[in-house]
Amino acid sequence: MNDTPLNPDEAPDPASPTHLRFTLVSGALILGAYLVLQFAATIAAVVVLDLDPTERMGDLVALGVIFSAIPCTFLMLRILGHEPGIDPRSWLALSPVRATTLLGWVALACVLLQLADLATVEFGRSPVPPVMESIIETTRYTTLLWFALVIAAPVFEEVLFRGFLYEGLHRTAMGAGGAIVVTTLLWTLLHVAQYDLYFLTLIALIGILLGIARERTGSLYVPLAIHAVNNLLSTLQMTEERDALVHALF
Repeated sequence: MNDTPLNPDEAPDPASPTHLRFTLVSGALILGAYLVLQFAATIAAVVVLDLDPTERMGDLVALGVIFSAIPCTFLMLRILGHEPGIDPRSWLALSPVRATTLLGWVALACVLLQLADLATVEFGRSPVPPVMESIIETTRYTTLLWFALVIAAPVFEEVLFRGFLYEGLHRTAMGAGGAIVVTTLLWTLLHVAQYDLYFLTLIALIGILLGIARERTGSLYVPLAIHAVNNLLSTLQMTEERDALVHALF
C-alpha cells in the first residue's frame, strides 16, 4: 500500500521557512488556543445552558470539542497561509490518493483495531474505556456528539499532528522516524487526562500507524480516514449497531 499521490507535490524548497522554531512555536500556539477554547466553551455551556457537569458530561465534551477544534483548524490554515514560502496544501499533504490505497489502509486499520479489542478482552478488560461509557451515557445532543467525535476531533488532530507538526519536524534533522515518534508522543499526551496507561499505550500504537500511513502514502487523507473510522468504531462500541457491523466485516 505504498502509493504515490495522484498529484504529488514538488520537493520542499530548502529556502522555505522550515525551521524547528516555526513548527514548535506555532504548534504550541495552536495547542494552547485549542485548550483555552475548549475550557472556555465548557464553562460557557455550564453557565449559559445550565448543563450539569456530572449529568451532561457528554454534551459538554461535544460542545467543547466543536468550539475548539473547528476554530483551531482554521487557525492552522491561517498561520500557514501567512508564512512566506509555504504552500498550505503541500505542507499539510492535502494530496489525493487512489481509492484502492485509501481503502486498503482503512481495512488494515480495522483488522488491527479488532485484534486490539480481542487482546483487550483477553486481558480481562472492557474494550470500551470508562470515559467513553460516561460520555455516551450523559449526552442528549447525540448528533453533536457524533459530529464532535467522528469528524471535528479527527480533522483537527490529524491536521495538527500528521499535517502541521509532522511536516515541520520531517523537514528537520529528525526525518520521518523522528517526526512519527514526536507527533505520536504529543498526540498521546493530549489524551492523558482521559485514559489510563493501558489505553494510552493503544493510542500511541494507533499514532504510530497513522504516522506510517502519512509517510508511506504522502497524503493526510489516509491517516484522517483511519482516525475517523477508529473513532466511529469506538463510538459504535456502545451500541448494538457496532456488534452487527463487526460481525458483518469479520
